[in-house]
Amino acid sequence: MRERFDDFAWENDRIAHRTYGKALESWDGEPLCSSTIDIWSKRTPRMVINDWYLSDHYHTDTGEGADFYSAGLSRGDGGNGLWAADQLWVSRNFVNSRVLANGPIRVMFELTYEPFSVNGPSVAEVKRITLDAGQNLDHYQSFYKPYTRPNQPITLTTGIGLKKAKGEQVEFNAERGWLLSWQDMEKNAGKQGLAIIADPKLIEKQAEDKLNNLVLAKVPESNVASYRAGFCWDKAGPLTDAAAWKKYVDEFAQGLQSPVENQRDREIVISTGAPVSTRPGDRTITNAPARREALRR
Repeated sequence: MRERFDDFAWENDRIAHRTYGKALESWDGEPLCSSTIDIWSKRTPRMVINDWYLSDHYHTDTGEGADFYSAGLSRGDGGNGLWAADQLWVSRNFVNSRVLANGPIRVMFELTYEPFSVNGPSVAEVKRITLDAGQNLDHYQSFYKPYTRPNQPITLTTGIGLKKAKGEQVEFNAERGWLLSWQDMEKNAGKQGLAIIADPKLIEKQAEDKLNNLVLAKVPESNVASYRAGFCWDKAGPLTDAAAWKKYVDEFAQGLQSPVENQRDREIVISTGAPVSTRPGDRTITNAPARREALRR
């Protein structure tokens, strides 16, 4: 959903996010140049994004949650970039968006970013984000296109970040492929857990910069980086403490390493009449009679 000054916001029955479009870079009120992933904490299974934007007081909790999080120039909750010369190189705000699926089981969309410098060469990105009902973790896929001279390919390393928080508990498990944090929320709103899950075979190491805790992972020859990231809020349930969050993330990571036939994808085909898109730019069209809004436009 495109809202406010070019925001793109999405949600399921557990969590909500937003990220920022190009118009926000030059907004007179509060300009922001960042491809971060923001958090909206909610404690209701209903879809709230439209109502919160329309009320224009979504920073105040009136019973369903609020925007307590300030992502700013950090990577927020799972934003990524490319790591080179011991630093993280990141894109600016997205310039285009495309909704691929908007149904009762899954929301899926793509964001296009202008080429950005990565220690010299420029790299363009299309980021596909998928969020399934009943989950606290989004699936992110960054489709990169490096602009290099002929016969001079470059090897990419993605840096996936979680914004640092004072007094947080941070744990990294390279074997399982996850980095997680349990932290106090802003505005005394409670506790929250943040996490990243990447392919353990591709992870190079844990790292950090001034604003973020990072996981560095090799980008395959396909130039597609794939990972999960998300959060929980202790007041929303059912993940109400650090132990429950760690258990959820660890079991999710184990499931990714031992895949089974994806019944969820089969259900999408049955309910929408369209296959799940596998390449950027492909369009998955939902069947109107079978739809129930999970990402409202």
